[in-house]
Formats: sequence, structure tokens, C-alpha cells
Amino acid sequence: MVWEKSGDFVLSDVIEWTEAIWPLRRSRRRTKPRSVGKQKVIGQITEIEGDFIKLTVLKSELLENTVAKELLPHKVGSILTKKRATLLRGEPQRLHWSEEDVRTALLSQ
Repeated sequence: MVWEKSGDFVLSDVIEWTEAIWPLRRSRRRTKPRSVGKQKVIGQITEIEGDFIKLTVLKSELLENTVAKELLPHKVGSILTKKRATLLRGEPQRLHWSEEDVRTALLSQ
């Protein structure tokens, strides 16, 4: 598999990014929450609506755990909705298409 760094997303792209895992919210906390771990997610884009991107999780693995309890990464097959800026923060890479000219034509539309 050949991965390329990318900031342009097209329907059906398979992308890989890293994201923080945050603790569950507790009411009336005065301190800023800290991430409790990191995970690497691979997902396929199923829908793009403005600034929001819907993805189906193909693979998810835990990279880092900073707390004593067990953390669960995203479930395979689950659907996530992410903002484009959030995905870009995780340094996304996309899977190289076998027909890059078709992807280029889709990008220009």
C-alpha cells in the first residue's frame, strides 16, 4: 500500500490519521481536560457535506495509553463525522488510487 500526504479529500478516498482520545466529560470540572491516549484510524470517506466529512472506520489501533484503565479505539464499521480541520490536525495520508487521473478529474469538479 502506498500512502500519500494529502489535504484534499474526494468521495471514496481511504485515509489514515492520528487522533487523541479524550476522557468522558464530567460536569463542573474547572481544569482543562487532557487526552488519555492516541489512536491511528483508517477510514473510507462516504460523504462530504461542506466542512463535514463522514467516514466508515476500516481499522483502528491504539498507539498510546496514558491512564491505567483500558482504552477502546473506534469500532470497525462505525461511522464518524469529522470536520475537515480536525482531520488535517491529525496529519492525514490517503491511499494512492490505481487510477489517479480519475481522482484528479473528481477533484476538479
